[in-house]
Amino acid sequence: MPTFGDEERRIKAILSVGNKFEMNGEEFFIAFSGKPTCRDGEPKTDIYVYAKSRLNREVELKISFKKENADFLENKTNAERAEQLFGTNWGSIIYHATNSIEDSFFSRPLIYKRQYRRTEEGAITLGWKFELLNKPGGDLSGLMNLSRSQVLDVYAGTNLVGDKRDASVEGRIIPNSGIANCILMNDFVDTTQGVIENLIPIERYVDLYPNIYFACKALNYRTFAGKWDGDRPLSVFVDWNIVNGKLTPDLVFNQPLVIKGNQVGNKLIKSLSTLGIRTTEDINVNNVSCTDFIYGL
Repeated sequence: MPTFGDEERRIKAILSVGNKFEMNGEEFFIAFSGKPTCRDGEPKTDIYVYAKSRLNREVELKISFKKENADFLENKTNAERAEQLFGTNWGSIIYHATNSIEDSFFSRPLIYKRQYRRTEEGAITLGWKFELLNKPGGDLSGLMNLSRSQVLDVYAGTNLVGDKRDASVEGRIIPNSGIANCILMNDFVDTTQGVIENLIPIERYVDLYPNIYFACKALNYRTFAGKWDGDRPLSVFVDWNIVNGKLTPDLVFNQPLVIKGNQVGNKLIKSLSTLGIRTTEDINVNNVSCTDFIYGL
């Protein structure tokens, strides 16, 4: 099955320089096209197209390409990206989102002595990453309470700065090339005209799909392997402490994307070492403050 990258490259080839299309009753030819890039991260625009008509009318298409079955809008959210998406009040917005499903966090196990669904045996939760989706995604998911302009920012990247905004296309810095103005969700088109006819202006897309959802995905310390999957920013983290000689978790909601996996993981390892715990096999009723957060004891 073709990957997203394969499909994106195929669409980019369809929109090569010299190809023609009709728009609003006028014929245009593609004078310049390519994939916008930046030094770190990605612009919102996946494919940039500049076209002209014989009457010298110009059109600039900044296409955000999404496969029809795509769920993710943002799956590596950090504080910088959150501010670009939601503005200066980003921390409060994420806090209110996670706090709205607080009970779901508290009802989940934090230590897994046995495998549970897709969580492997030996895992201890450090916290949860933050992702944006176009539909609900799992138990720790909910609807973001965003204004229309904020939803537009998420899809278009209006608040992008630096080279994410003024991206490089085929070696040329093009102002605002990283801010998308249309979306292509049909990955079955195979002609230039077909791509053009399936483009949806960003503002119209937001009117059609006004809801954005969040999902929190666990970052776990895998005690048997002795590692976790990277220093990811956490929307909610578990502050692991020793209280009265017992391992005790405290879920922290009010510091979204500030605390990262390494800080939490290293503190957990220190606490485990103090208690003589190497893996979850060593965890028992005598060295934890409560068994309610343990699965498989």
